[in-house]
Amino acid sequence: MSELGNLLKSTREEQKKTIQDVVDDTRIRENFIKIIEDGRFKDLPSYLHAYGFVKKYAEFLNLDYENDVWPLFAAECPKEGAPAQPQDITQEEYTPSTTDTVFLENEKKNSKKPVTVLLLIIVLLLIGYGGYYMYSSSTLNNTVTIGSSTAVNTPVPATVVEPEPAVTFVDDNTSDNNSYFDYYGTSIYADNNTDNTTNYDNITEPAYIDPLFAQTIPTPIILSPEKVKVSFSENCWFKYSTDKGEENEINAKRGTEIEIEFDKTFRVEIGNAVAVSMEYNGEKYSNFGNRNVVRILNYEAQDGKLELISR
Repeated sequence: MSELGNLLKSTREEQKKTIQDVVDDTRIRENFIKIIEDGRFKDLPSYLHAYGFVKKYAEFLNLDYENDVWPLFAAECPKEGAPAQPQDITQEEYTPSTTDTVFLENEKKNSKKPVTVLLLIIVLLLIGYGGYYMYSSSTLNNTVTIGSSTAVNTPVPATVVEPEPAVTFVDDNTSDNNSYFDYYGTSIYADNNTDNTTNYDNITEPAYIDPLFAQTIPTPIILSPEKVKVSFSENCWFKYSTDKGEENEINAKRGTEIEIEFDKTFRVEIGNAVAVSMEYNGEKYSNFGNRNVVRILNYEAQDGKLELISR
């Protein structure tokens, strides 16, 4: 274990400072800080880098560089011809420009790779487009040449334009309306020499049938809703809901009659079972229970009768 690296790391931790704090203050890279704390000084770019980084790190931690740090550094990172005292190395010697390091040179080389690849792709695309353009131009020229040679011996028929016939209406008697309608293959009006007030009421023409609607359209069947009549012989709380979405709640008095409309099913809640009777298709339904007995009944219409589905 490196005694110098342990000294720097333990001092940093005692001061409650992170590696990022060291990086922000000294501008030394994070991976270099870790290498120094591990004592792997030979992994740094050069001896001068190792000397300068360690000195900056020690100054950041307010350590006594000459008495505490330099003796450890000289022992762990010896170099042939290195000075015996730290003051013998000038500021310019131990702080070389970081842009001259091997690491940054490698980064520059790596950064150039995407640009080189992009330029290569652009060149290939331009070459491909140029080849396609030349091939297309050659094919087009051959097509035009063949077409031109064929067209020399083939006469082109002149375009015949037929003039539209003159069209006049009731008030204009100078031209013949028959010429217009005969031109389009029909004649539904008399010419100007006949009486325009002729009565056409007695003329029978076949009715026009649109082929789109010629098919027989079935007449929709409208089903009338089912109805059940409810009578109350005593006062009763009563609630009902149907499959038509209708829902109602009443406090019926003696002699009250109501009618419930439904499609197939309905539900009733009776607060006094003895007070209620129902009539459906001429058939009566009663005897739902004793006085003050609550009933919840679900009915369904089947074959003209009410079938109790569930209570």
